[in-house]
Formats: sequence, C-alpha cells, structure tokens
Amino acid sequence: LIINKRWYLMEDSLVSRDRYFAEIEPYVGNGNAKVITGIRRCGKSTLLEIYRHRLTDANVVYINTELHEFSILGDWEKLLSYIESEYRQGIDNVLIVDEIQNIEKWELTICDLIARKMFDIYLIGSNANLLSSEYSTHLGGRFNRIRMLPLSYEECKIFAERFLSKKDVLDRYMRVGGFPILWISDMPERSCMQIVRDITEVILSKDIEQRFNIRNHVLLRDIYRTILSTIGSYVSSNNIYSTIRSMGSKTTVDTVNEYIGHLEAANLIMRANVFDLKGRRILENKHKYYATDLGLKHSLLGYRPEDISGHMENILFIELMYRGYEVYVGDYNGKDIDLVAIKDGSRLYIQACSSIDSQKTFDREFGNLAKIPDSFPKYVVMMEPGVYRGVTDTGIICCSLVEFLEKENY
Repeated sequence: LIINKRWYLMEDSLVSRDRYFAEIEPYVGNGNAKVITGIRRCGKSTLLEIYRHRLTDANVVYINTELHEFSILGDWEKLLSYIESEYRQGIDNVLIVDEIQNIEKWELTICDLIARKMFDIYLIGSNANLLSSEYSTHLGGRFNRIRMLPLSYEECKIFAERFLSKKDVLDRYMRVGGFPILWISDMPERSCMQIVRDITEVILSKDIEQRFNIRNHVLLRDIYRTILSTIGSYVSSNNIYSTIRSMGSKTTVDTVNEYIGHLEAANLIMRANVFDLKGRRILENKHKYYATDLGLKHSLLGYRPEDISGHMENILFIELMYRGYEVYVGDYNGKDIDLVAIKDGSRLYIQACSSIDSQKTFDREFGNLAKIPDSFPKYVVMMEPGVYRGVTDTGIICCSLVEFLEKENY
C-alpha cells in the first residue's frame, strides 16, 4: 500500500524510513559490505525487513544470530559454510546478517565473501564499535557504514498521524522519545517508559556486562544515570568520578573512563567534543554527552520540566546527526555555543533555550552568536519565541523548536 510515496506495511505497523534508504541506495551492489549500526530497537532490522520485501527477483539469505534456529552458527567457519550452501547460481544473491557481532571472528567470513563477490552484503549491529580499527583492517576498507537512530520528530509525525494530532506530537516526542515501538499506538506514557527501561536493561546487561565481563552492575548504572543528569552541561571523567564517590561507591577514574567507553559503544550515549571556532580545531579533552534518545533519560530519572533547555539541546543534537551533520559544542573566545553542525564545508550555529527571561539570558543566547565573524547561519531555538521570532539586525534567526525540526533546509 503506497500512501504519499511512503511505504506502509500496516499489518506489521512498519513505516519505511526514506532517509536511510536514500543513504543506502548509492552503495547497492558496489561489492562492499553495508554495515548498519545503532542502538537496539531503533529500527535496523525493520529497515532491512522492508528492503527484503522489495527484492522480489533476488535470492535473499537472511540470518538473525539471536534466533534459536541460527544458534549453531557460533563461529565464522560455520557461518561461512551455511551461507555458501544457500548461494544460488544465475540470480542476484543478497546476504543480510542481523546482530553480526554475536559471531566470533565474523569479519573473516565477510572478508572471504567480499573477495569472491558472491553476495551483496548487509550487516546489522548494535555495537558502535562494530567497525573498530581491528575489524576494518580485516575488511580492507571494503565497507560502507550507515548509522541509524531512533525516530526523528518528522518520522514520529508519520507514525502518529493515525492516532495523534500534530500539536501533541512534540510533547509526546520530548517525553517518551523516538523508539519506533512506542509510536505504533497511543500507549500510555507509563507503559512507554517501562518499555524503554526494558530496552536499556537488555543493552546494559547483554551488550556491556556480558560482552565486557562487567561485574559491578550497580556502578555501571550509577555512572549512566550521572551522565544522563548532565545533559546540556560539560562533563569529564573526573567530574563523574567525584559524583560517584560522593554517593559512596568505590571506583577509580580509569574504571569510570572504561565504563563510559562501553556506554558509548552500546549507543546509549553520544559524545560531542568542543570545536574551537577561533583556532578551528577540535578539543577532545572537553565535551558534553547526549542521550541517543531522550526516552532513555526519562525512563531512568523521570521527566523533569526544569531540564527543558537540556532536553531541547539533546533533541537538536540528534536531529542534526540524523540529517548527516558532524555535531560539536562550540567555543568562541570562551563564549559557549550550544551546537556547531558541519556538513559539506558549511556550518550552522545553534543556541537552545526554553525562553528569554532576562537581559543576561538575551545577551548569552543572541550575543554569543553575534560575536562569531562569519556568514554561516545562526539560530536561536526556543520553545515559543513570541516577540523574538524572526531575523535580527545581525542576521540571527530565532524560531521555535517545532519550526526548526520541520525546516527542510537550514
């Protein structure tokens, strides 16, 4: 069923996510492995399930390593033998492997198949380090990576048009996040948060504790909650270490660093380094963390209206990542710029605030942007701009969060 050029499989409540198909399309049949990574339950498997439906004239070999029927494929040689047995002569062959990281030395299988040009290969993985330097060396650069995120605001609107008015979508998106399962129906917020907690627990236990043999489960969760509580603020391992110690937990800065790395690898958090606008360099020793999905924060800490500016900043960070930007926190002569987005040689500068309630706030949000001496677009994004909506004499655009999220181009 085709509606407004979007593909709906209503019986499964699936919606085609066109932005990712557009990203995959240039790589189809190029001989490389297409690797789709992202947090669990963000829609990776569904994306390739829809793709399978479109491949009506190909032999598609599909393997989900988390299904019992494929549990016998525990190492790369067994995997390779099975795939070879499913190959068909005289027809296009497509290989899709879901959660490929569960196969020991999987990269040896894929390298062999690439060398023999047997299949058009698509791999799905929940680990952000799926293509570490070790694996990419084995593959010899023969891969294309597509990073997938939970639903964007615009995608939530597509899902929600069946049960929710447009004006209510942003509020629900900010409160429950964008995991696709939450947007299949108008389920209560409490149920949404329980689902996200369950997703989080699976990631913490399976993708981190089991994979990296983590025994201090309480410490891992304390560190994660601490990071989530700092969204919109600069944070360092030393800061987190001090906070954890003040809670009575015994640990070291090295352990904190290690656990943060695991949280990043499992796609639970995303780091934004500082871009020094004057020196035109990236400062990796100063950064912020954002939740890969705001629902992750709210499910563990509860929804806190007083954190609205941080929530907006998190949403804008994810939106820009979704649109293919490299996203940083900005610094110009010691003045903070919430977000600096870079793509194709162009930049965007964004300040996020819930409202302007004083001259000091106005000077910080508009004044910091006005000091940047270039002509790249500059935005102040507010929940409801009121009298500030429009373009200032210095060229700064002030708009609402909804207006920014709905803009086709910046």
